[in-house]
Parts: sequence; structure tokens; C-alpha cells
Amino acid sequence: MLVFVSDLHFVDETAGKHNIATEAFRIFFQDIAGNVERYKKNNRTIQEIKIVFLGDIFDLLRTEAWFGHPVDERPWGTDESEIEAHAETIFDAIIGKNRATFDLLKGDLKKEFGFPFEPERIYVPGNHDRLCNKYPKLRDKVREELRIAKTTDRFEHFYQDVEYGVFARHGHEFDKFNYEGGLTYSYEDYMKVPIGDPITTELVSRLPWQIMQHGAVQALPKKEQDALKRNFQEIENVRPFSATIEWLLYQVKNNITLKEAIEDSVDEVIQAFNDLDFVNQWYKHHDRWTNPIDEADKIQAALFLLEKFKIFSSEKIMPMIEKIKDRFSKDDLLEAAPDEYKHLDNRIRYIVYGHTHDPLQAPIRIVQDPSTKEHIYLNTGTWRGRYYKTKEGLGFINWKNMTYTVFYKKEERGTDFPAYETWTGTLKSI
Repeated sequence: MLVFVSDLHFVDETAGKHNIATEAFRIFFQDIAGNVERYKKNNRTIQEIKIVFLGDIFDLLRTEAWFGHPVDERPWGTDESEIEAHAETIFDAIIGKNRATFDLLKGDLKKEFGFPFEPERIYVPGNHDRLCNKYPKLRDKVREELRIAKTTDRFEHFYQDVEYGVFARHGHEFDKFNYEGGLTYSYEDYMKVPIGDPITTELVSRLPWQIMQHGAVQALPKKEQDALKRNFQEIENVRPFSATIEWLLYQVKNNITLKEAIEDSVDEVIQAFNDLDFVNQWYKHHDRWTNPIDEADKIQAALFLLEKFKIFSSEKIMPMIEKIKDRFSKDDLLEAAPDEYKHLDNRIRYIVYGHTHDPLQAPIRIVQDPSTKEHIYLNTGTWRGRYYKTKEGLGFINWKNMTYTVFYKKEERGTDFPAYETWTGTLKSI
């Protein structure tokens, strides 16, 4: 049995209390144990249990901790010794806020949940935990907290097992905002800083922090301040991503007396972002005159609307927002999945990614080699709560998710080929 989860995004909670409750992981392991028992009753034997954490497990970007350090000591800076030290501090804080969960993850799962043997844990880094694979001490901390044996110095950025017919990556390799490397997918490629790093920290995480510094906000009662901060800290959980500007409009509408404070804070954050040397160098590298809608243009267009949304009425800005949304709507991971097979063992049937936070199963093709074989792309989704734009009007509704994907060897299911199943749960509690 091979199980994939991804995009858990454990955080230090300085930029929002978004951690997943330990009970969710108990439910997860109980479900896996139930699967094992079910197949045992059907005279099928699960030969092993492997759990793959497919990236973005430790979120070292979505935090306010970086704001207390000079720009050169942040992940896109050049002072490597200080970046490493700060990353370790943030990692330790993440573990501290999730101590009970990591005690469970690295504990005796065989004893606690009745597994026939102790599951093997495997870790594949994503873009939000890029630094976890950059520094040796952080790699050791990851191994300790996930109970992973040290077989190699660095973590691989993919996982493959032909017995299960699976090839997996986190998937950010096909997101031009979150992967800056080339097609060789070398370690050095993965260590290059993508623009998504400062976007997450200097835009998404900084905006709520910046709003809270405004005098008009600080004059509010503590309860109202806390509620306002919570609302803005949810901005990264808005789906689709292109609805972010509408989320800001929604917050302005619901906090109309703070309209000026919110708009001023947006301007300040964008200005500071655009003043970063790293951002300006990235713009120069990616702004290509041969492509009228390149990656740099997409970001600049989105930031332009963020800066100008206070000038335009909702009626005028919504058509512009729709145009921006069209530019971000393509699923690059789904587009990339078919090409993976060109370089893989012909026993691979399933391509697995995470990253998008959207669970998905998509048929790719049927091949004859010589027997019939199906190629399928699966996305592991996320366990994070998310806010979804309503079909009617300017509004958002949230719920929590839990998604995991299980693969079985032929012998485990008694099939002629490796089988799989996906499970997605939704919890609406508030």
C-alpha cells in the first residue's frame, strides 16, 4: 500500500492560525488501518505501507518572522548563514505549534493504530519547504520529525515505484511562478529562488501585518482588530487564486470605515515588493518583448489592479479582473503530466502531483504495449481550509478538506495491474 498526502502547510502561526488539528491525522491513520483490515478480511494481504509526504509540508514562507530581519537575510537574499539560522528558528517554531501532531507522525503507528508493521515515511520537498532541502541541519530536523531513515544526504524531488505504477512530484516544477530551474531538474535547479517566495511572504503574509500597523486599525477594540486580522490572513486560502482581488474588494465592502486604511496598506505593500532588488531582477529576466503576456506581465497586471482598485468602482474593475483571471486559469500541471511518460519506465501508469490544492483525477490516454494500459493523472489536493468565491455576487464561503490517494500492488488487490483509490472529505463546521 502506497499513500500520498501533500500540501499540509504546517506554519508557525505568526501569519495566521492555519494548522491542521491532530485529530485529522488520527482519522487519516484510522482510515488507512481500516483499509488494511478490510483487505485482510477479503483474503488479500497488504505487504507494506508507505506514506509519501508530497511537498509543502513545512511552510517556511507564510510567516511574519522574516520581517524582523534585513532583506538580505530573507530567502531571496544573499546572506546564506543568516538565512539558514532564521529558517531553523522558523522550522522549530512550526514544530512547537504542532508538537502533538508531529509526536503522532513520528510515533509508533503500528502500536497505536494496529498496523501489521510500521509504515515507512517518505518526504518529497515542495516550493514552500524548499529551504528544508537546502541546509543539512534542516534535512536532519525533517527526518527526525517525520521518522525518516537517512539513506541519502539530500531528499529527492520525485518518487517512483514501478510496482505501484506510480511516478510523483510535488508539481511546482510546472508552475513558472514557483520554479525557477531548468528541465534537467537538478538539485541546483530546485534551489533557485522563484518569485513565488517573496510573493507569499512580502505580499500575502505582509498585507495583514501592514494593515494592523495602521493607526485607524490600532484604534479599534482588540476584538475587532483580531477579527480583521483573521479575515485578511485567509487571503492565501482563497480559491481560485485569481479571486484574490475580489477577496480584497469583499473585505473593503465589509469594513467600509477602514477603506482608506486598507487601501493605503495595499499600496505600501506593493510598493515595498516592487522595490525589492530580487523582484526587479526577476522582472528583467522574465519580461520578454517577444511574448506580450509573459509571467512578468501577469504579475505586474495583477499588482496594477491591486494598486488601482480604490480608484475604480466595482462595476468598472470587475471586467478587468475577469481578464486577469483568464490569464491565471490554465492548469499547467495537467498540461505537463502527459509529457512525463516520455522519460519513464513503461510500467508507470499514474502521474501524481500536489501543489494546486485541487484534488483531481484526469484520464490522459490509453496505450497498447501490447496489452491495454491506462495513463491517469492524479492530484493529491490539500488538507487546508479554503474560501471559495460564490457563483452569485461578491462573497466567499469556506470549508475544510482532507484528501489522500492510495495505490495497491497487483497482489494486494488481486488485479491484473496496480490499482488506486482516492478519498476526499469536506468539513463545514463554521
